[in-house]
Amino acid sequence: MAEAQAPEAPKNATQEKYTLKTKAHDARYEMSGQRLAFYGSVIPALLRGATGAYVLPGVDKWKRPTKPIEVYDIQASPYCRKVREATTLLDVDVLFYPCPKNGTVWRPKAQEVSPDKKQQFPLMHDPNSGKTLQESDEIVKYLFNEYGDGKVPLLLRLGPLTTLSTISGQLIGRGFSGAKVRPNTQPKEPLEIWGYEASPFCLQVREVLTELEVPHIYHSCARNSPKRPGFEAKWGVGQYPYIEDPNTKIAMFETPEILKYLNETYGKK
Repeated sequence: MAEAQAPEAPKNATQEKYTLKTKAHDARYEMSGQRLAFYGSVIPALLRGATGAYVLPGVDKWKRPTKPIEVYDIQASPYCRKVREATTLLDVDVLFYPCPKNGTVWRPKAQEVSPDKKQQFPLMHDPNSGKTLQESDEIVKYLFNEYGDGKVPLLLRLGPLTTLSTISGQLIGRGFSGAKVRPNTQPKEPLEIWGYEASPFCLQVREVLTELEVPHIYHSCARNSPKRPGFEAKWGVGQYPYIEDPNTKIAMFETPEILKYLNETYGKK
């Protein structure tokens, strides 16, 4: 008699909704240019002392925002990086509206939202409290007061030294990647990405999302994040970055394939 096969495990909500186009560990940095991009992407995190690689102890006991914080942001900006590091440390999800140089999609909206009606970045709006702030240090202080214990970590409050380390990491490692707009096609709904600020792989994906002005909800899942077990349950693996595109119902792991997908789907030739 033929041996009976075990029934397939039922699909979870993510697996029902999305087609996994690229599984974890399906791609490699095979080209020298891709490897060079990886090495350059490591430098910003090293010069920042791995800030943005982990979650602070106690986040599971602190107040959590009901809705994602909204941030108008430029990936290559050292001031925007400080805010992203803060949201990573606090394990706070963010809806990013990318505003690269010469961008036409979200910059006008940022000017409308700005208290001073200026295109200055980062710009944060918290839909949970109604608070809108434009200076990076004020945003960081607000986030730790609202969603932390009120204590801003040392590496985020060193003033010019913090700025210098973020500028140096960007220029040495990535140059002006993630700073200027490229011709693009906009999605109807924001994409979703799971990752963390210090990851060199996530950085490259964020650069392309910024250059193409693609809005995206960033689910921060740094080391020690309470969100990691829930994320790993999606496909039985924990690897970052990972994206879900509700517009095409495609889900993907692996940086090279994600970059190719974003450029082909939302970039213009």
